[in-house]
Amino acid sequence: MAASSSFALRLTGRRPKARLSVSPSNMTYLGGRVLLRWSSSNAKRCTMASSRPFWRGPNPARVRCRGSFGGTLGAVAATFGWKFTFTARNATGKTVARRTFAIHGPPFAVDPVWAGYVITPGTAVTEVSGEFTVPRLNCLDTFNAGEAMWAGIGGAHGTAGDLLQTGVTSGCSEGTQTDNAAWWEEYPEVPGINFNGMSVSAGDQMRASVYRLADGTTWETCLEDLTTGLSGLMVTGEGWGVTTGGCSGTFTEQGSTATLSYAGGTSAEWIIEDFDIDENGTLVQVPFADFGTVAFSNLTTSLSSWNLTSSDAWGVGDKHGDLLAAPSTPSGNGFSVTYTG
Repeated sequence: MAASSSFALRLTGRRPKARLSVSPSNMTYLGGRVLLRWSSSNAKRCTMASSRPFWRGPNPARVRCRGSFGGTLGAVAATFGWKFTFTARNATGKTVARRTFAIHGPPFAVDPVWAGYVITPGTAVTEVSGEFTVPRLNCLDTFNAGEAMWAGIGGAHGTAGDLLQTGVTSGCSEGTQTDNAAWWEEYPEVPGINFNGMSVSAGDQMRASVYRLADGTTWETCLEDLTTGLSGLMVTGEGWGVTTGGCSGTFTEQGSTATLSYAGGTSAEWIIEDFDIDENGTLVQVPFADFGTVAFSNLTTSLSSWNLTSSDAWGVGDKHGDLLAAPSTPSGNGFSVTYTG
């Protein structure tokens, strides 16, 4: 009995040991699975702490002295880092094991509303166009939400003149895709105006164009539905309407632009937008609809020499640091944008 008591005393007199691993130790902005593993010996009580929240509940958290915890991180709009501290204790004291983990921010600029490419040559842009397919939204995951796809000149976050644009807005209502509106806009003078009678469906191939006419003062926006043959046209100083004659067609005027002019802009954009709506005089950003991956192709501008670069790319991020949409690297005269929310 004396020998057994002495052995027990020697065991309880040993300091605890603590081991902690984090895999991987870092990852890209797109996120992924993170696994913490820990173990100890000679420990009676163990805790895990994180320098910023990584799990729900207490921090530090009481844990078993051997275990693991896994979590999946979504795409992020900025770099975030964590320091994990595993502490093992017994009557003789404590031992601490520490590991760090980082998820790196994206290699492109992040905006609250725009994802895509914006080129700012510093000189006048007098023509821009691009093609895209109207997406079939995942309305089961984004039950009431919306997104807009367009091409435009100017704007560039308020630094390149007013924004003249044309495109398609799609929306989810109570889990169903119900709205694919074709429109034009001169922001901030004229809010978006829909082309009446231009029915657009998910899967339709569109070409959006904005350009100045040969007279040097008249501007047009032209939204062609290459699937149905309908086009929505707006001509400054005249009006807007729908035609079957493409960008050179004639139309029955749906509204007048007799007093509208456009001074031009010094940027070109191809964008998927998490747009705002006016609710009783207050602009409210709609939840971003899951559009999957959408490609912009056959991009053109009036510039004699230009190409897309990584410095022209923008993604959409929210106030919590989550990335909602990410552009691809350029591919020839096109690129894609993927929903990551």
